[in-house]
Amino acid sequence: MKHVLIKSTDQNFLKIAEDFLKKRGISVFFENFETNNNPADIDFCLLCVDFENEKECATAHNFVENNKDLKIFAYLTKSTKTTFLNANKLGVLGCINKLTDLDEDLINGDIKEIDIEITDEFAGTKILIVDDIAENINLLQDVLAPFKFEFTSCTNPLRALDSIDETRYDLILLDVIMPEMNGFQLANEIRSSDANAETPIVFISASSEKQNKIEGFNLGSLAYIEKPIDPQTVIAQIYGILKVRKLNNQLLFEKENFIAMLTHDLKTPIRAQIQALDLLLKDYFGELNPMQREIVNEIMASNKYMQNMAENVLTNYKTENGKLKIQKTKNDLKTTIENTVENLKFIISQKNQSINVSYENIDSTTAYYDDIEIKRVLSNLIVNASEYSFDNSVIKIIVTKENNNFKITVSDTGLGIQPNDINTLFQKYSTNSKDYRKVGTGLGLYICRAIVNAHGGTIEANRPKDGGTSFSFTLSTQTPVQSPSKAKNTNKA
Repeated sequence: MKHVLIKSTDQNFLKIAEDFLKKRGISVFFENFETNNNPADIDFCLLCVDFENEKECATAHNFVENNKDLKIFAYLTKSTKTTFLNANKLGVLGCINKLTDLDEDLINGDIKEIDIEITDEFAGTKILIVDDIAENINLLQDVLAPFKFEFTSCTNPLRALDSIDETRYDLILLDVIMPEMNGFQLANEIRSSDANAETPIVFISASSEKQNKIEGFNLGSLAYIEKPIDPQTVIAQIYGILKVRKLNNQLLFEKENFIAMLTHDLKTPIRAQIQALDLLLKDYFGELNPMQREIVNEIMASNKYMQNMAENVLTNYKTENGKLKIQKTKNDLKTTIENTVENLKFIISQKNQSINVSYENIDSTTAYYDDIEIKRVLSNLIVNASEYSFDNSVIKIIVTKENNNFKITVSDTGLGIQPNDINTLFQKYSTNSKDYRKVGTGLGLYICRAIVNAHGGTIEANRPKDGGTSFSFTLSTQTPVQSPSKAKNTNKA
């Protein structure tokens, strides 16, 4: 049998609590604050005072200080920011505002004190809080203040949509029931955003319905916190989420760092093999017969494909670590396309495909871009088109000019991307290769977008009416604006 001590100044609460606990086979002891004869074997103490009354809070504080061996919980008759904060300042283990909470939290389970040493480990962590009641936001910020987070708050979920596209957050806390847009709808929008598609989400709601919790977890929520919040529980859950995320990020970084180093080391032997195969195809060691030439062509295509995959992995590593630097110089787009097509001829020839390049009403193909990186974009799009197209098909590259931008479109005549998959095409590790029994890393299109965005352009996927899939990206034809300092240095040189 459990033993509960109740310290209270409210006689009505004593009667209600006694009836509730005795029906559950709990031995109940009552004391006012003028006596201090705590019975032995007390499992926990329930503290009920007016937490908005300064004098009663002081009395309760003295009791808590003098009974640190007791597990003490606060019962709140009012669920306000003031009562939560004042109760939490006493050093209680938790807060409840209805006796039925005792069933799960205290009566049926083991009582364990939450002990977290808060340091500056997560100082500056970006937290977005969306709740239509400003007082709830203020309460969360006060409870989490010891972490020294960087908070952004919104009482209007529609305004929060602008924020999720502009800033990458480390954690997002969402109320469920809000006007105009509920928390689940907002979470769906967040999951389709570029900046916060993978940001952890926690729902905080006064609704305890099982279906709401299930829907929250189906949306990828890492926790579902019920209001009124218990400060220590919230602190423990937020700390746990951030700790796990930090460890996962460290593991991912170490993994990608290892892969990048391994891939970098593989570049040299792949390049050496390509050069040796090129000499064979040029009959440097003697003329090849048709069968030998076919075999060497196949080996060359495989090596070119490996080279492209290795470059994608390294470019992804540079992108994730801020090391992708774009060096814009004056280039001829026509030459860049021709060189890329020539470099991929062995891959294209394996399926007896061809590439048709056309320029629509363009006088000059001069533009300012990073030639190496744009070749990488073209290579990924052409290889992708080849992989998902039929044998003997034609891959089309169309270059048009719109205002001050070139628009380059790479189209294939394959089965075509499914409409539901278009929104996820450019996400990291997103690939449909398994559906078509292909080999793919899911990095090609992700890298294309990173490179095009770094150039200030845009990239999109479409499904033409006549079938297949087309990818279009833009490049500016304007001369890059040079800063005065760089211009000055250039003149000196």
